[in-house]
Amino acid sequence: DNPGMGLERSRQVRRHLIVYSFSFIILALMGLGLVASFGWMKKETASTALVTKPLLAEALSAYRSFEGFPNEVDLQLGEKKEKVILQYSFDPELQHAMTQALKHYRPDYGAFVAIDASTGRVLSLVSYSDRGDLDSNLALRATFPSASIFKVVTAAAIIAEKNFTADTMIAFNGSKHTLYKRNILRFQANRWTRQISLKQAFAESVNPVFAKLGAHLGAPQLMAYAEKFGFNRKIAADFPVEEGRVSFDDDAWTIAEVASGFTRDTRMSPMQGALIAAAVVNQGQLMEPFVIQSVHATDGSLLYQSSPVATGQVIEPSTAHEIRELGSLTVTRGTSRKSFRGFFRTRGFENLEVGGKTGSLTGDDPQGKYDWFVGWADGPQGKIAVAALTIHKEYWKVKSSYLARMAFERYYSELRQKPRSASRVAERRAAPARKR
Repeated sequence: DNPGMGLERSRQVRRHLIVYSFSFIILALMGLGLVASFGWMKKETASTALVTKPLLAEALSAYRSFEGFPNEVDLQLGEKKEKVILQYSFDPELQHAMTQALKHYRPDYGAFVAIDASTGRVLSLVSYSDRGDLDSNLALRATFPSASIFKVVTAAAIIAEKNFTADTMIAFNGSKHTLYKRNILRFQANRWTRQISLKQAFAESVNPVFAKLGAHLGAPQLMAYAEKFGFNRKIAADFPVEEGRVSFDDDAWTIAEVASGFTRDTRMSPMQGALIAAAVVNQGQLMEPFVIQSVHATDGSLLYQSSPVATGQVIEPSTAHEIRELGSLTVTRGTSRKSFRGFFRTRGFENLEVGGKTGSLTGDDPQGKYDWFVGWADGPQGKIAVAALTIHKEYWKVKSSYLARMAFERYYSELRQKPRSASRVAERRAAPARKR
């Protein structure tokens, strides 16, 4: 044998052993890294899965207003409590503007809600008392008579179930804003009988017309649409909101009172009012509202990220289109025309579609005259739904419809100064064309 060849083989074996050893060490370290990474991922996934909307709603239940909402809370994640950081969905400029508006006009009590109708993002949530005696968030309380806001429900039911349109003519007797049994249950056409279109009756909030429509619908159909719009059921959200209530039996007069909003027994929250408007302007589809944008651990890791969630099709797009036509007349020729006078002559607002419904009634929790505006606006920058409620005891200080106008002006003026996001542009391009 050649001694030189044996020596060369020995050197090659040593080199191979060294290479194999380093490779083994590297692979081992990589394996340990993967195991550690997998364990961290499992931990993060577990924590993320534990952050739920009901858990967040419970954490916020002790806070009476947005200004008091905490930046940090302790959440029960699994077997232990962990401190987490909350980031909210509010539009800071709109929230500040509407808070200042209520402080400026000083109604005895007030509440305001604004929602991005396409996503469910809560843009503003204001609860106000001139007396400083609030023990809960008025925007989320359902102790307020819905008054004529319930006419939206009645209109949706009669359009969808009886093929009414905005131009359908309806005969009625009596004054527009009173309600008597003889004009509803014993209706007979006579020389004082008047004819009015559904859209004009909606815009002027004509009680006898909607009482007749309710009696024509009957209890089962009217109740079905009330539940579609959030009455008698829990509103899914990441914040606590009281359930709106409505009840009636087959008694024709009770149905008539409810359908026209001429009762204190039907109650709802401003948040529910905004959701009713959101469903109308969003082609009948209701998005789940949210106030929390994201939740992070104290080390910065993401535990929760909100995303739009559709709760279902409340009404068909064709029905929503008809209601939008009804509501648009409210702000141009109906009960809120004074509050919106000159609005569409403002540069940039001439192409906005604005609509809504007013309502007024005395209530007892708290005591006072209740004034509602529930409405929507739709423009190139997006869709917004609002609910404004003011309660006055002795002196009338501001109309809720005027507060809504201020919100629309602020929101769309603010958006005009910002570049339109790609998601908004894509959303509007993808949306089906709405009948004119």
